[in-house]
Amino acid sequence: MIIQKVKTIAEYVRRSTVASAKLKEVQQQMGQAQLRLKQDVATRWNSTYYMLQRFLDVKEPLVSTLALVNPQLPALNLNEWDVVQEACHILKPFEEVTVEMSSERFVTGSKAILMARGLQRIVANHQRNPSPNEAIEGMVNCLAADLTKRFGGVERVAVLAEATLLDPRFKKYAFVNERYAEGAVARVVEAMQLAASSPARTAVAEAEGASRSPQREPVPQVWADFEERVTNLRPGIQNPITEAMLEMRGFLSEQLTPRTADPLDWWRVRETVYKNLSTVMKTRLCIVATSVPSERIFSKAGQIVTDRRRRLSPAKVRQLVFLNANIS
Repeated sequence: MIIQKVKTIAEYVRRSTVASAKLKEVQQQMGQAQLRLKQDVATRWNSTYYMLQRFLDVKEPLVSTLALVNPQLPALNLNEWDVVQEACHILKPFEEVTVEMSSERFVTGSKAILMARGLQRIVANHQRNPSPNEAIEGMVNCLAADLTKRFGGVERVAVLAEATLLDPRFKKYAFVNERYAEGAVARVVEAMQLAASSPARTAVAEAEGASRSPQREPVPQVWADFEERVTNLRPGIQNPITEAMLEMRGFLSEQLTPRTADPLDWWRVRETVYKNLSTVMKTRLCIVATSVPSERIFSKAGQIVTDRRRRLSPAKVRQLVFLNANIS
């Protein structure tokens, strides 16, 4: 198995001081950056991709080093090198998605549908243009099956669909199925109605209205019938349904913001325009929770508690980990 060969070579070079020193020497002679080999870890999502990519980056110095240091080590043939290169090309979009969705500083919930559909399209393109190598073809088919299994119904996930709809960069254009987009619109409008008609919100709005406008004069009898018939047609606190629909229609009619823009900046400016919609947005436009922060803390703990610092007390370790994770 190619991956097993790569792991064996990476483990040998990383553990052998002679091989590591020789690799750095050969890289320096060839005028290349001095890069260490990487090894995959079961708990890191993209570690196999990083291992294979680094293998390609140091291909020529590595081949020379192994020939000089340990010729008996099982090396990759030309066909296997081609497989590694093609595998990295296929796995790169998955690495890009993982990095983007693992961000803790930007809104990521609204990107989930687009990212899943983007990966499915990329893998489908590889299936339409199959590789002559059976190993690569098998990997592509496996990726396609897993994507369908995990993300086939991603547009039906209410919180992701509503977050996508409320992102001014995407709105309804991120959906492949129009039915799911309309379902998200209906749910958001319903949530806006509840927000507009909540007792606390109504009391505040009435208080604000009373403070801003003089007391309304009694309606003359000649206008009473007309006022009764049109009251429910006026947008505002009296009719949350109309108000919610008008806000949603206005929001959807605005132009999309650039993909690289911050959607929260857009909402800060429009918050006074779409009052009820912004209230719903605050509970939908979120960051997806991942295991990346906890994995980083575990990695930091492993760097703090070493062979030379094994006598640290548990309390001291907790303090150091806390400071390390929270002070940049």
